[in-house]
Amino acid sequence: MLKHPLIINAFRQVGEKQLPNEILCMVWSPKRDLIALANKAGEVLLHRLAHFQRVWSLAPNENTGKEVTSLAWRPDGKVLAFSLADTRRIVLCDVEKAEILHFFTLENVVTCMHWTEVTDHATSSFNSVDEEGSLFLPKLPVLASLGKWFYSKWTRNRLNFLSENSYILFFEWKDHVVSTIFQVAGCCLDLCFSSDLKSLCVITKIQLSTETEPTITYFQLDTALLSNCLPEVTRMARKFTHISTLLQYQKLSLACMCEAWEDILMQMDLRLTTFVQEKNTKTSVQEEFMQLLMWGKASPELQSLLMNQLTVKGLKKLGQSIESSYSTIQKLVISHLQSGSEALLYHLSELKGMAMWKQKYQPLGLDVSAIEDAINAVGGFILKANELLQVIDNSMKNFKAFFRWLYAAMLRMSDDHVLPELNKMTHRDVAFVADFLSEHFKEAPELYDQKGQYFNVERVGQYLKDEDDDLVTPPETEGNPWFSFLQNSIHLKGEIYI
Repeated sequence: MLKHPLIINAFRQVGEKQLPNEILCMVWSPKRDLIALANKAGEVLLHRLAHFQRVWSLAPNENTGKEVTSLAWRPDGKVLAFSLADTRRIVLCDVEKAEILHFFTLENVVTCMHWTEVTDHATSSFNSVDEEGSLFLPKLPVLASLGKWFYSKWTRNRLNFLSENSYILFFEWKDHVVSTIFQVAGCCLDLCFSSDLKSLCVITKIQLSTETEPTITYFQLDTALLSNCLPEVTRMARKFTHISTLLQYQKLSLACMCEAWEDILMQMDLRLTTFVQEKNTKTSVQEEFMQLLMWGKASPELQSLLMNQLTVKGLKKLGQSIESSYSTIQKLVISHLQSGSEALLYHLSELKGMAMWKQKYQPLGLDVSAIEDAINAVGGFILKANELLQVIDNSMKNFKAFFRWLYAAMLRMSDDHVLPELNKMTHRDVAFVADFLSEHFKEAPELYDQKGQYFNVERVGQYLKDEDDDLVTPPETEGNPWFSFLQNSIHLKGEIYI
C-alpha cells in the first residue's frame, strides 16, 4: 500500500488544553477563529482557538436551563443558539456581548440543531409588504429588559432542529416554528439541508431493545414543498416573529407592573393582618377606622397600631410609595400593554388574511379558526386592561383621600401642628374614605384561608397575579349599562373574553 508523505504530515497535533468539566458538544464559528463549547456543568463557553483563550461564559440559571444538548451558529457568526433538555428551551445569545437575546419553550427536548443560510430573490417582493406595520403602528416604548434583535437584511436564516420524539421542525429567523413537517423513527443525531432547500439529510439512531446494538440510519427527505413555498414560509415566519416578540414584550411589561406593585402594596395588608391577629377587641378593623372617621377618636389598639407600627413618618413614606406605584402601573398599562395589544391585533389580523388565502397558505398549515381564537383572546385582554385602568383611577382617588385623612388624624394624635388644608374635608372626601374602608378593610376569613390574608387591601394587585382564580373583588356591575347590554344580548351573553 502506497503512503503519501504529504498526507501523513498534514495531520499533527498543534495544541492541547485541560478543562475542568467534561465537554458535551462544541461548534466552530463559520466566520471567526472562535469555538463554542457546552460542558456537563451546564455552562456555555466561547474560546479563541489561539492559546484557547476564554472570551466569555454563560453560567446555568433557572430561566434558561442547565442541561445543554446542542449548539448552532448563525451563518454570519453573530448569534449562537443552544438547546436545553431540562427546560426544553432554545436560547439565542449575542456573541459580541454574551447577552441572551431571546428564548422560547418547545414541547420536546432538542437533540441537534443546524442553521442554514438561504438567499432567494423570490422573497424580495414581500419586503415592502412586511414593513407596512412600521408605518401604521406606533413605536413601542423601550423596556430595559428587552434585548436587541439581530436581523440580516439580505438573507433568510433557518434554524432546523430535531426533537427527542423525532419531529423535524423548521425555524425561520428570527426563531419561530413554521410547521412540523416529518416524523421519523428513532433518535435524531444530525441533519443538514441542501443549498436549494429541496432535500434534507437526516441521521438517526434506532434501538429496538436494550439487549441489541443500535442501528445508525441515513436517509434523505424530499422538502420540495419548503423550496416551492419559500416566499410564503418567509412571510409566515416574519409574522410569527412579530407576534412572539410582542408576547414577550407584554410579559415583560406585566413583570414591570408586578415589580412596581408587589413589594410596596403588600406591606399594607401585612400590617393589618398582624393587627387583627393581635387585637383583643370585638370590633372589626373596618369599624375601628369608621369610628375614627366619624368621631375623630381611635381605640387604644388602633392608636397603638398607627403610632407604634405605622408612625407618621412611615405613613407619609408609604403613601408616597403607593401613589408612585399606582402612577407607574397606570403608565405601563397605557403606553406598553395597550400599544402592544394593538400591534398584536394588527399582525394577527394580517395572519388571518393570509390563512384565508387557502391556495397559498393551506398547504403550510395555517388555520383560520385558531387565529380567530387568538384574536378573541387579545380583544379580551384589551378589555381587561381598560377595566384595570378604571380600577386604578378609582383606587387612586380613594387612596389619596384615605392617606390624607389618616395623616391628619395621626398628627392630631401626636399633638403636632396640622396644616389648615389637611383639616378641610368635603363630603366627597369623606365618601372616598368611606368607600376605601368598605372595599379594602372588609374582613374576609375565606381570603385568609386561601392566601393567608385577612383583608383585600389592594384591588389593583388582583389583576397582576399569575393565577387562574376569579377576581377577589370584581368591579361593580349593578346599574352598569354595558353589563346590562351584554346580559340581554343573545350573541354576547356568556362570552368568556368580554
